Order: sequence, then C-alpha cells, then structure tokens
Amino acid sequence: MNAADLSTSGALNRLIAGLSRWSARIAGLVILASAALVSTEVLVRNLPDGVRPDLHLHSFDLTNFGFAGAVAFGFSHALISRAHIRIDIIYALFPLWSRAVLDAAALVLLTVTASIMAWQAWDVVAESMRLGAMPNSTLRLPMAVPQLIWAAGITWFAVVAALLSAQAMLLLASGRPATLHAMAGPFEPEGLVKP
Repeated sequence: MNAADLSTSGALNRLIAGLSRWSARIAGLVILASAALVSTEVLVRNLPDGVRPDLHLHSFDLTNFGFAGAVAFGFSHALISRAHIRIDIIYALFPLWSRAVLDAAALVLLTVTASIMAWQAWDVVAESMRLGAMPNSTLRLPMAVPQLIWAAGITWFAVVAALLSAQAMLLLASGRPATLHAMAGPFEPEGLVKP
C-alpha cells in the first residue's frame, strides 16, 4: 500500500466508523423511546377509570419493530468497535502472523454470514410485500415497513464487514500483520496480562 492508498483507506474507515456510530446512536434513541412508550402505556393503564384516556399506544408492536431495527443497525458499530464476542483462549497463544490470518479469516466468514442474513432479510421483505402481510394486532402497519428498516440495518452490517474484509486482505497481502491485528483482532483492554 502506498501513501495515497493509506489516506484513502483512513478516510473510508472514518466514514464507515462515523456512519456506524451514528446508526448506533439512533438505535440507542429508539430503545430509549421504546422504554418511554412502554412506561407511558403502563402508567396510563394504571390510572383510575374516570381519568384514564382511551389511548392505544401499540407499545408491544412498536417496541418489537424498534428493537429489530436497533439491533440490526447496532451490529456494524459493534464490528467497528470490535465488541463482538470472540473466544480467544488458544488464539492468544499464537504468534502475531497467525493471529492476523485468523483475524482476516474471521472477517471473511463474518462477511459471508452477514451477506446471507441480508439476502434472507430482503427475501422476507419481498414476501411480506407480495402477501400484503399485516401484524396480528390493532396496529395496521404493513409488516414490510419495519422489515425494510431491519433489512437495511443487516445490509449495512454486511457492507461494513465486506469493506473491513477487503482491507484485511490488503493488509495481509502487504505483510502488515500488526496493523491487521490492531484493526480486526479482539478488543484488548488496557492492563490485560498476556501470556
């Protein structure tokens, strides 16, 4: 990689990290809004009969839809932050080059998995649209609407995983295992004693 490749890669990484961070923040706001919605519905249900308004907030459906979208969009931020759980007991004993190869392989396998998930998610959206599927509740929102948000989140996760996989392969090919491990290896907290 030359200097131009590195600056382009750095700009791309900042863009991906920024978009993923903002998608995670929005997902967090959706979860907070879900908590507020459920709390409001519980409070309203417990008001005395004469004071209780005839209010249907559909908190069950809306929070389910919100959580699905929030989790899907949170995957990419977890990947960028290296927050996905990896069992690395034996991995930590390997030399740096071997760990870098395993890091790249993990990203490639994650990309394959995320891509299959995205493909299937869009298949679910298409089927819901074809059937005109509606939830089994009083909320008359077509199922395809929340499923579109969910599928978009999983697709973004697949795109981020693919971009990181491509970068990992370039780092591996250019003989930079330390950079690859720093980008894709398991998160290592400060002060952790390594064998």
